[in-house]
Amino acid sequence: MSDIEDNEIINNETEEIIEKPFLSMNVLEIITEERNMHGLRHHDYQRYRRYCTKKIHNLRKFLKLTQGKKKYQKKEITVDIINNIKHLYVFLFSAERAWSYAMQLKTESIDEPRKHYHLMKRLKKAAFYANQLEDVCKNYEKIDEKTLLDVQGYAALMTGYKLFEEQNWQVALEKFAIARTIYEKLAAAGDPQQEALCHSTIDSIDPNIRYCAYNLKIKNTSSEDDIAALVEMKLKSSATGANFLDDKIEALLQKKIQEKASQFTSITWRNHDIDIKNAKIAENILKANDAIDDLEKIKIIDAKNEKEIKTYNDNVDDKLNRFSNVLEAYHDGQRLAEKELLEDRLATDKVISSKSEEKTNNLKYLFSYISYQRLMYTLKRNLLLIKQIEVNNSNPTKDNVKLCKPENVVKLYDIIQQVINEVKELPFIDNDVSLSALLSIKTWYYKACRCFSCAKLYADNSKIPESLALLLRANSYVSNSKLEIDTILRKISAKKTLSTEISEKDIQELEEFKQKCEEVSEKIRKLRIEQKARYCLSNVEEETSSTEEFSKKEEKRKILISHMDFYATDEFDKNDPRLIDFPPNFEPIPCKPLFFDIASNKIDYSMDRLHLRASGKTQEKKGWGLFSMWGKKK
Repeated sequence: MSDIEDNEIINNETEEIIEKPFLSMNVLEIITEERNMHGLRHHDYQRYRRYCTKKIHNLRKFLKLTQGKKKYQKKEITVDIINNIKHLYVFLFSAERAWSYAMQLKTESIDEPRKHYHLMKRLKKAAFYANQLEDVCKNYEKIDEKTLLDVQGYAALMTGYKLFEEQNWQVALEKFAIARTIYEKLAAAGDPQQEALCHSTIDSIDPNIRYCAYNLKIKNTSSEDDIAALVEMKLKSSATGANFLDDKIEALLQKKIQEKASQFTSITWRNHDIDIKNAKIAENILKANDAIDDLEKIKIIDAKNEKEIKTYNDNVDDKLNRFSNVLEAYHDGQRLAEKELLEDRLATDKVISSKSEEKTNNLKYLFSYISYQRLMYTLKRNLLLIKQIEVNNSNPTKDNVKLCKPENVVKLYDIIQQVINEVKELPFIDNDVSLSALLSIKTWYYKACRCFSCAKLYADNSKIPESLALLLRANSYVSNSKLEIDTILRKISAKKTLSTEISEKDIQELEEFKQKCEEVSEKIRKLRIEQKARYCLSNVEEETSSTEEFSKKEEKRKILISHMDFYATDEFDKNDPRLIDFPPNFEPIPCKPLFFDIASNKIDYSMDRLHLRASGKTQEKKGWGLFSMWGKKK
C-alpha cells in the first residue's frame, strides 16, 4: 500500500508542476473571417448560427467536454481546467451564436413583433457569454495583454448591443464608448490588417453612438471628431470606463514601440544615414512619430464669429496638448543623445581608434536631428499660439479676455528668434548650405513679423512716428528675405551647384515663405498708408486748432487807439503792441437811396402836352354843347 500511495503522491506532484500555456488570440480577426466565410457577407444570419453551433460541438468534442446526447450533463469551463486556446473559443462562438440568432430574429420581428422578446433573450445570452469570456481571461495568469484588451472590447460591444435594444441609452453609450476607445488604440498598436479591421468596427459603432446621443439630446455629433470628443467625455465621467483602459492601453503601446525599436536601427535626415544603436533613443523617436501622427489628425478651422470662438479655443488647447507629447518625446531623446555624446567624449579622451571619429560624427548627427525636430515643433507651437491670439483679438468675448493680449505676440516672436539661433548652433548645420539658407530666410521673415506686431501696438497707442519707423524696418527685413529666396530659386532654375544640395521639400518650403513674405509686405504697405493718413490728419487738426486759438486770443486783445484814455496792462504787449488794425476793418454806414431811371425808355410821352407846358400855356378845355362832338376849336 505504501508503494501505491507514494506513486499517487508523485503523480500529483507532476500534475502540479505542469505549467499552463501562454494564450493569445485575435478576437476581431477571428470573428470577421468566420462571419465573412459563413454567411454574413450576404447577411445570412441563420447559416452563420448553424456554423457556430457546429463549431461549438466540435470544440467541446476535441476538449472532451461534450454535455451528452441523450441525457444533458452541463460541463462548465473554468479557469482551473483551461490549458488550450480552444477553451476560449467555446465562449467566443457561444456569444457569436446567440448574437447571430438575435440578428436573425431582428429581421423577422419586422413582420412578427412578438419575436422581439426572443431577440432580447438571445442578446442577453450573447452579452453573458462575452462577459464570461472576459472574466476568464482576466483571471487567467498567462494571457496576452492585447488579447485581454480585444476581449474587453468585444464584451463591451455585445453588452452595448443588449442595452441599445433595451433603450438604456446612457449605459449603452458608455459601453459603446469603451469599445470604440479600445479598438481605436488597438488600431494604433497593430499591423495594417489589424488597423483596417479596427477602423471598420469603429465605423459600425459610430451610428449607435450617434443614435444614443440623439435620444439623450446631446447635440453636435455629426462628424467623426465630434463623436471622438463625446467618447472622451463619457470615459472621463464614467466610473467603469477609464479605470482599466489607460494602464492596459499604455502598456500595449509601450510593448509595440519596444518591438518596433528593435527593428528601428537607422534613419535618413538631410541626405545623411544615421545609425541608432541605443534602443531607448529609438523608442523616443518612435513615440515622437506616433505623437506627430496623432497631432496631424486635428484640423483647426478659424472662428468667423463669437459663437465659433469657444470651439476654436478648445481645438487649439487639444492640439497644444498633443504638441506637448511630441516635445516631451524629443526632449527625452535629446537628453539620451547628449548623454551618449558625453560618454563618447570621455572614451575618446582615453583611447582613440580608427572608427572613433566616425562614431562621434554619427552621434553628433543623431543629436542634431533630435534637437532640430524638437526646436522646429516648438516653433510650430508658438506660431499656433500667435494665430490663436490674432483670432481671439478679431472676435473678443467675455471668456477670451486673457487671450486678447497682442503684446504676447511680440514675446512669442522673440522665442521664435531664440529657437532659430539654437538651430544654427547645432553640429553640422553650417555644412548644410540649403538648411543654412532656409534658416537665414526664416530669421529675416520672423524679424519682419515681430517689427510689424510692434508697429501695430504703437499704432493702437497713437504713436504714429514710432509705428512708421518700425514699419520701415519691417519692410527692409521682408525685402532681405524675398531677395534671398529669389536668389536661391534663380540658382535652382539655372541648375547651378545649389540645386544638387537642396531637396524638393526645401523648394516647396521656399515657395511657401515667398508667398508669406508677399502677404506680410502687403500688410505693411496697408498699415503704412493708414498711419501716414492719420499723421496728416492729426497735423491738419493741430494747425486748425492752433489757428483758432490764436484768433481767439487776438479777438480778445483791443487795439491801442481804441483805449487811449484807459491804461490796460493785460491787453498791452511790448513785443506786439497792436497800435492799429491794418488793414482797417470795415465800418457800417447808412446807404443813400439812388434813383435809376430805367423805365423811361419804355414810357410813351405826349409831346403836344410837353410843348404846351414848355411854352407856359395851359391845356384847352373841351367844348360842351351841340357842336362839341365835332372836336375842339382851332
